[in-house]
Amino acid sequence: MRRPFVLPNEDDLDVIGLETDKENIIRLLLDPNITRRCVVSIVGQGGLGKTVLAKKAYNSDEVKRAFEFQFWLSVSQQFELVDLLKIMLKGIRPLEKDEMDVLRTIDVVSKQRAEEYFIGKLIILLKGKRYLIIMDDVWTSDLWIQVEKALPDVGNGSRVLITTRSSEIARKADPTCDPYNLRYLSEQESQQLLLRKAFPYQDPESYPHDLTILVKKFTKICDGLPLALIVVGGLLSRQQPTYNSWHKILPKFNWHDDDGNKCIEILATSYEDMPSHLKPCFMYFASFPEYYQIKVKSLIRIWVSEGFVPEVNGRTMEETAEDYLENLVQRNMIQVSTRYCNGSIKYCRIHDLLRDLSIEKAKENNFFQAISNQGNKYCSSSTIRRAILHCGHEEIMDYTGPNLRSLLYFGHVMPNIARSRYLKVLCHMTPDGEPYNRNISKGLTQLRYLGNSPSVDFLFHEYERDIWKNISSMRNLQTLDIRDCRRYHSSVDCIWNIKTLRHVILWSRFFGPPSMVELPNLQTLKTVRVRESWFVEGWPKLPRIQVLRLVKFPPKYDESFRTFVSKLHYLTSLHITLNEKCYPSSYEMFDMSGFPSYNHMQSLYVEGKWNQSMSSTSGALDTCLFPIHLIKLTLVGSNIKEDPMLVLEKLKSLKRLELIINAYKGKQLSCSARGFPHLEYLKLYWLEFLEDWTVEEGGMPLLKEIYIDLCGQLMRVPELQHMTSLNKLTLEGVHTDLPERLRGEESYKIQHIPSIEIY
Repeated sequence: MRRPFVLPNEDDLDVIGLETDKENIIRLLLDPNITRRCVVSIVGQGGLGKTVLAKKAYNSDEVKRAFEFQFWLSVSQQFELVDLLKIMLKGIRPLEKDEMDVLRTIDVVSKQRAEEYFIGKLIILLKGKRYLIIMDDVWTSDLWIQVEKALPDVGNGSRVLITTRSSEIARKADPTCDPYNLRYLSEQESQQLLLRKAFPYQDPESYPHDLTILVKKFTKICDGLPLALIVVGGLLSRQQPTYNSWHKILPKFNWHDDDGNKCIEILATSYEDMPSHLKPCFMYFASFPEYYQIKVKSLIRIWVSEGFVPEVNGRTMEETAEDYLENLVQRNMIQVSTRYCNGSIKYCRIHDLLRDLSIEKAKENNFFQAISNQGNKYCSSSTIRRAILHCGHEEIMDYTGPNLRSLLYFGHVMPNIARSRYLKVLCHMTPDGEPYNRNISKGLTQLRYLGNSPSVDFLFHEYERDIWKNISSMRNLQTLDIRDCRRYHSSVDCIWNIKTLRHVILWSRFFGPPSMVELPNLQTLKTVRVRESWFVEGWPKLPRIQVLRLVKFPPKYDESFRTFVSKLHYLTSLHITLNEKCYPSSYEMFDMSGFPSYNHMQSLYVEGKWNQSMSSTSGALDTCLFPIHLIKLTLVGSNIKEDPMLVLEKLKSLKRLELIINAYKGKQLSCSARGFPHLEYLKLYWLEFLEDWTVEEGGMPLLKEIYIDLCGQLMRVPELQHMTSLNKLTLEGVHTDLPERLRGEESYKIQHIPSIEIY
């Protein structure tokens, strides 16, 4: 069947008028008369919609069916060839041990040798395959020259699609293929896009007619440039929809564009219109590399630690910070990549032109000092208060000073912060950093945010007694994220004396707070082991806890636990694991009855066998087992014997359901016509006895993705053609007859699904 492909990052950028352009690009990509590997180039100025057009073509059904492998490479001005080659390799299969070793030792092994190594791997894997490579935002022809070495041309119609602002780069990439010059929007298209962004929740028929003259004036200013229209529309969406209100905004755009920087001026005007509390939040985006996928939870916690967010009665600072981010999104200054099931933003990103603006404003306001391998950037000051390090070389790691308040670093070497005693934020944003070779200074008493890095494991191993002692002196600490620290030490208990803690993320070998300890501000606690003393001396007092993840839970104390949870009035997410082993026979039995009273809970993860008392007299699951407002439910090793769908389908708010490792031990799953009205994602993993899955027509009407793996007896899937929202199906490890039937006589069930992976 179709092979897996790597999707570009999703965002909510909506551009009108690209359908014809999309069809033209698809025709160039699929032209049967050109069998050589050719390069198709989309050319246009920044903000014109090149990336959106490439994404539309990339995600089209015709393109997905035509190529065995697809790769999306977001290229920055300071690209690293090794990183691009790694992304391509990971798009074909997971990295192997020797490949991971090369990445870890890249400072020891020369970059050239590492590049040659990965190029050789890709040539072998891609030879004979028809592939499509998207290279988004190319700034230099040198990039194509280097990447081309890894792309074999065997005359099978493989393609490369480049987006660039330079016609010269496009012509050098492939002199025989004319660049596709993206047009500006027409006046009618411009007005349509502006109004859609100014009134995002209204039907076009209800747009105020008295604003027509002003709409024309605003669209004329934007001159057909989609990004400018989107940002201006976002600005107008924050105003009252009246003629007078909009007319007051118009003079802010009363400038003459003599140097071709109209788009930048428009974006700058939107920035100036922001309320003062949003401006530092927007400038913070300048600290992230181009195309970086920003984890929103970390970003919000940093904003809180920086002091950007005030306390408001009845709300947490994190909730206020989320509103700030949503405000920036509504203004179209920030793009959403993905959202959680409950609608909150999970990852976000910033358009490169808007990132340029945030850098410019950060420079004007002396907001931070940015340092890279190419030297200092953005601003310079002898009294640095915020430093952003995009580097990993030892010789510039001593750049920090006594006035430093915040340090974000994206390199492999921990900077020397011994002099930075007033540091509030210390965060390593690189997910695969190397171990650092310095200690955390014992004088960091002002630190509020100590962020995650895999290198923390090495750090704590070398200095574990001193580190815990030093952390205990951080009386202002709000976020402690050391999830990758894999070495437990008894001194860890000292952290529970810090009353300012708001978010604590540990590895599962660490125990939770001692009995009766009160942490009045703690909102997140994961992942910690349960203490036996909790059941004898009393549970810790966590009045504000929202997210709780517990492991190694003793099943004999169910009633005590339910009493504890019933007092957690803000708890929205609960994760319970009885046994760390992950095979069916290892799970212990746990009585989870009593959950219906926790109606505020949105996410529940339970790993362990279900007690028989959870069943009704007929042996089926009771209909009152779960919080009625659950959005996400994961059951692992539950050993349920009766079809759980009869109960679960009645959870009207449920959007994500995962049944894992014999959560169900029956042979058949059935869903009624009205079942799961809002379910969007379903995962069935390692259900050894499952043979048949049926859904009546009308059931699961909003289902978008199905993932099934290691269900070796499964021989039948539902009539999926009725699930018109379904856009992805992954099927692996099922009965050998099922894939053959789906390729043959039952292909009608899946032919409407854009993305299919069957192994």
